[in-house]
Amino acid sequence: MHLRYSYRIYPPVGQRAALARTFGCARVVYNDALAARKEARKARQPYPRSAEQLPEVPAEVGIDLGLTTYAVLSDGTVIDNPRFLRKAERKLKAAQRELSRKAKGSKNRAKARRKVAKTHAKVADTRMDWLHKQTTRIIRETQALYLEDLNVRGLARGRLAKSVHDVGWATFRRLLEEKVARYGRHVGIVHRAFPSSQLCSDCGHRDGPKPLAVREWACTGCGVLHDRDLNAARNILAAGQADRLNAPGGPASPGVAIPRQARPVERGTHLGDLRTTGVRAAGAGGIPRLRPGEDVKE
Repeated sequence: MHLRYSYRIYPPVGQRAALARTFGCARVVYNDALAARKEARKARQPYPRSAEQLPEVPAEVGIDLGLTTYAVLSDGTVIDNPRFLRKAERKLKAAQRELSRKAKGSKNRAKARRKVAKTHAKVADTRMDWLHKQTTRIIRETQALYLEDLNVRGLARGRLAKSVHDVGWATFRRLLEEKVARYGRHVGIVHRAFPSSQLCSDCGHRDGPKPLAVREWACTGCGVLHDRDLNAARNILAAGQADRLNAPGGPASPGVAIPRQARPVERGTHLGDLRTTGVRAAGAGGIPRLRPGEDVKE
């Protein structure tokens, strides 16, 4: 059940004038945007975009996601894995032990539960802030980017489940797709069956599957020594560019991500989905909830 609260504020005269100007500007912008959309609809034209298009840049990258390093780009850029949940584990364990020692129904248990919930909320907020910064930087520096369609749901059931949930691959992909559509870039998703880690990016020879412990390997066809992740990113780039050129009607228009219904959808685990309006919430894993009206500030 979602609750709704109403509050009345009593700003002084100066704040009233500032609020009136702000609300007036917002109303003008909304009405102008609504009128522009109505005109576009009458003329059977696409709706005007709500954000300015970024200038085109002559750069395309393939992105290989991982756990040792968060991402490796085909241009050699390496994004380290921050491991937000792992770094907060000691604090979370202490808070959970303190919670388990409190009597059920007591005020001290409620305080301990809020402490655990705030710690989880801080981890989620820090991760989301970091993901926004990384995706924005990638979108600004590249015109087109290509990702592998990882089976996040399947990986989250294995022995690396905690690490898979911690990296937030599904959120990373969702943010990229949203920002691509907003700023006029292109994103392509390479099918998960594509053997990006088995192919030589130089000669195309397929060298076969390799355990995760193998981080470097030499191609048996041409003898080139490859970094596993960088080689995979280059293969993803090549496969994505080929798919884009061979798509019906030619290359896809910039600013339009591949439709979700055209490929398998990976829901993954979105920590943002565990939130209700104004309240940090949690479900699986026994993470306590903050009830409506409880403060989440430190």
